[in-house]
Amino acid sequence: MASSSNYVKCGICQNSQWNILAVLKSGVWNTESIEISRINIDFNIGKCINCNHVQITNHYTNDIFKILYFSNNIEPDMWCDFTLECSPYLQMYEFINEHLREGLHIADFGAGSGTTLKLINEKVNSSVLTSIDFHNHTQSESITHITADLNNLCEISSFFTSNPINIAISTHVLEHIVNPIEYLSNIANYLDDEGLIFIEVPNCSPKINVKNIAATNIVHGQHIHYYTLASLDMIAHLAGLKIIKSNQLITGNIPRLQVLLKKCTRKHYSRKVITPCSDILVIDRFTQYTKHLTNLYNLIISSLKNNKVVHLWGVGGDFYNLVSSHRDLNQYIESKSILLYDYNLANHQFLGQKILSSTVFEENTFEVILTPTYDPTKERMKKVARDWSSTIIDPYEL
Repeated sequence: MASSSNYVKCGICQNSQWNILAVLKSGVWNTESIEISRINIDFNIGKCINCNHVQITNHYTNDIFKILYFSNNIEPDMWCDFTLECSPYLQMYEFINEHLREGLHIADFGAGSGTTLKLINEKVNSSVLTSIDFHNHTQSESITHITADLNNLCEISSFFTSNPINIAISTHVLEHIVNPIEYLSNIANYLDDEGLIFIEVPNCSPKINVKNIAATNIVHGQHIHYYTLASLDMIAHLAGLKIIKSNQLITGNIPRLQVLLKKCTRKHYSRKVITPCSDILVIDRFTQYTKHLTNLYNLIISSLKNNKVVHLWGVGGDFYNLVSSHRDLNQYIESKSILLYDYNLANHQFLGQKILSSTVFEENTFEVILTPTYDPTKERMKKVARDWSSTIIDPYEL
């Protein structure tokens, strides 16, 4: 059990005692010099001793947020390729479809490029659409944008005084928010009397039918909170809301939890402990991840024993975790028995070795081992390499 000023209070019950489940190794490369170095952040994931809520217990500073959200990608990189018939955004639309009609004010908190709002606009004409996010990436004349800090929504309250929301949407945002109860309370204050809030988050319930949770970004430094239906139910009531509809589904390896919330009084609510909670899924992720890195290591060592030069594609976080866990690999990198390839880091150095561009695989007949564990990243890499001469090996499918 841990209780320290180094840990935050629980986002649900404000308790400060934690059972630390695991430590997530995260970070980014410092590329200011030719030789890259790692800026590391260790995230402690804990289960609240009082209520069982699972979250990262680090204090999130502005510097940490800057490191975590360095990417310029407009849409979150979480879905593998999907057809329009089973688009996750279409499934979101279908979840709230019965409540949609013309003339509603629909606001998306954390809208990104506005994919959900644009889909609603195609299906339901004459709706008033508002996106709320740190940056305006919607690029749509049909959507009004409000620039806002999602961790401080009270700053935009004046906008909704004379323009209340009929349906608020916030998908794959609540897990990123420092104070989820305050976040939902603020949105609830902006609703009209009969207004609804649609929330989707990664589903961290135990016993979900996902074989490879380590190939997802469910456990991630950006994901502060890990929700089950029980924890969302508790948070909703503490924010003056109640769940009127819920759904659990899986897209690819991504388990998803959808809820529809409506205003209510906070009386007559007795739940004090979250059951079930997210600890089993979080621990399973780390167990699987360790096995993935072990498979990668064993494949590399086997190739080296056969006197093969090993070609590793991807010098990212998984690569760093690999060489940090298996430091004997450093000698092979230094001797160039292991060669490193990465498009974005090409011409930088690691342990004195020049990192090569992955474009050389197009014309050479190498056996290339992928290092990333994350499904969407691997999918993109395999798609790029589809017509290349080199053979691409996914060590996590062995």
